[in-house]
Amino acid sequence: MPKYTPLAVANTFLARHAGSAGIDHMKLQKLVYYAYGWWLAYQPEPLLTEGPELWKHGPVFSSLYRTLASSRSAGIIEPQKAVPFSLPPTVPEADDQAIGLIDWIWGKYGQFGSFKLSDMTHAKGTPWQIEAEKNNYRVPMHHKIPDGLISDCFKKEAEALDN
Repeated sequence: MPKYTPLAVANTFLARHAGSAGIDHMKLQKLVYYAYGWWLAYQPEPLLTEGPELWKHGPVFSSLYRTLASSRSAGIIEPQKAVPFSLPPTVPEADDQAIGLIDWIWGKYGQFGSFKLSDMTHAKGTPWQIEAEKNNYRVPMHHKIPDGLISDCFKKEAEALDN
């Protein structure tokens, strides 16, 4: 199974769901995080080439942050490039599983704004909250949220949905 960069998944959200208002950076971070977590609930290997880090406003993919930071809170309308003179990376349409997940994530979380999604990732019992509590709510630089913790949390949520 191919792995994608966080930017490729964010760009796929933009290409498929941005509309004329676009999607702001923080919301893209949270949508990519939910795609990462839900993928791990059902698959043994991560969908992305990097895992989320523990940041003040929730789980963040640092490479995605670096690429989108200049947009601040403005809506991003079009897929973004990681480097000049290249095409913006996206998840190929032929990857039915990943595209299906991205569309499912949009259906489940797309109606929420950035701050609501951030609050949801901070809720008691979430991977971010558990890891933040272990660190006395300090956010050490480059502290990865363990995949096992993310997987376990999303598997529990998947079981609850199945029941």
